[in-house]
Amino acid sequence: MVDEKVRVGLALVLLALLAVAAFYGTRYWQATQGAWTRVVSQVDCDLNRGPCRQPLSGGAVVFSVLPSTIPLMKPLSLSLVTDGVQVDAVVVEIRGLNMDMGLNRTRLERTAEHVWSGETILPVCSQRKMEWEAAVLLEMEGRFEVPFRFHTTRP
Repeated sequence: MVDEKVRVGLALVLLALLAVAAFYGTRYWQATQGAWTRVVSQVDCDLNRGPCRQPLSGGAVVFSVLPSTIPLMKPLSLSLVTDGVQVDAVVVEIRGLNMDMGLNRTRLERTAEHVWSGETILPVCSQRKMEWEAAVLLEMEGRFEVPFRFHTTRP
């Protein structure tokens, strides 16, 4: 009887130690990952009017969403063209600005030299006009977050 209680107690202590080690190991791993540098847009551009160009690190990136009417609950084509910058990976996180709409993250694939593409769908919102930000996350010599704004109108 005592032996079983000792074994259960030791197992619980071991599990607790493993949980603490996993927690601190994850925190250490996260701390070693490079932070994203948010690029402050100096260009007043609205994706509803067409592609937006953002100067970046000796070059530029051009981001677009098609169709430019940006409908809800329909497939959207996301495209990034790089000009004078070498990009290793691209992820687009679309965030609701006037209401939390959950995570909408799309990894773009390189489809040609300097061209990255992907698809997503935006959910319907209870608000008639929804403001959005497409945060384009670029992994290159550093990690950059380039924000682009747009809006949708619920029919």
